[in-house]
Amino acid sequence: MEESKFGPSGGDGGLPIEGYVIPAGAHIYAIEVTSGWYVDSIRVIYTDAEGGTHALPGFGGNGSYAHRFTLEPGEYLIGVSGRSGRYVDSIAFHTNLRVSPTYGGDSGENAFTFLAPEASEVVGFFGRADWYVDAIGIVTRPRPAAIAAPATETPVTETPVTEMPAVKPKKPAKKAAVLPLEAAGESPKAKRGRKPTKQLEATTPVSVEAAPQAEKPAKKSKKSANLSETAPVAATLNNLEIIEGIGPKIAGLLAQHNITTFAALAATPAEQLRALLLAAGRRFAVSDPTTWPAQAALAAKGDMDALKAMQAELKGGRKVQ
Repeated sequence: MEESKFGPSGGDGGLPIEGYVIPAGAHIYAIEVTSGWYVDSIRVIYTDAEGGTHALPGFGGNGSYAHRFTLEPGEYLIGVSGRSGRYVDSIAFHTNLRVSPTYGGDSGENAFTFLAPEASEVVGFFGRADWYVDAIGIVTRPRPAAIAAPATETPVTETPVTEMPAVKPKKPAKKAAVLPLEAAGESPKAKRGRKPTKQLEATTPVSVEAAPQAEKPAKKSKKSANLSETAPVAATLNNLEIIEGIGPKIAGLLAQHNITTFAALAATPAEQLRALLLAAGRRFAVSDPTTWPAQAALAAKGDMDALKAMQAELKGGRKVQ
């Protein structure tokens, strides 16, 4: 079957990642990632046409944190998104049902999103890697009508996977200069000539000034006091764009389904929101609504301080791990 490539995004260092594609008839079952300031390594685990589980050799180096994203039966990979600069700073994996957590750091001047065409799935990666993943792109292939499930009932997460050799032997002297992160005594990004990115401040709610006093001071004064107490909610009652992860296009989509207030959004389960996004097409499918109801619940109560604190830990509406 014909394969297509999208990307890559990142720097031009490292060694080429070539031929990193699963066999015909197989599909990606899980992805293992190690990360720190950057995405250090990626390894793909797949199931073949008979349901057997296998692993491709990993590419990249060694990270401070190890993660594993496992796909459910009937789920398949449709793309990736993240940020990059000299290296791939962060990455998230998109499936036909959901979006993974974001793995890696919070820097990178370039945002990227690569999605497979309709009726296709991601079957591998290409780019460059050495001690880190320097650049990443996806390889796609038309999707077969049915996807085989693993032959064994034991989940892959409970079955040890044979370790594969790294792409290139590590260089202890250079690696020691960047890991472990906490032991370096100064920011690893400073050592590599990159400035740490400042934490973005959460959106500050728009304040509303009290209405001018009329001829009846006592009565008008009472109304002005009530407006002041409810100003944060009144100012943004129909503005769902203050929710981290929602922009004008998504706000318009939600309005088409009668979700126009914080209370309505808070009462809508994340899975229902995700179904609306997926049904609207690929450009909406990259969004993750997991935290939207919780954010909306705080906004509906007028607790903007709590909302700001919550959004300070989010990126694109998702918690950064």
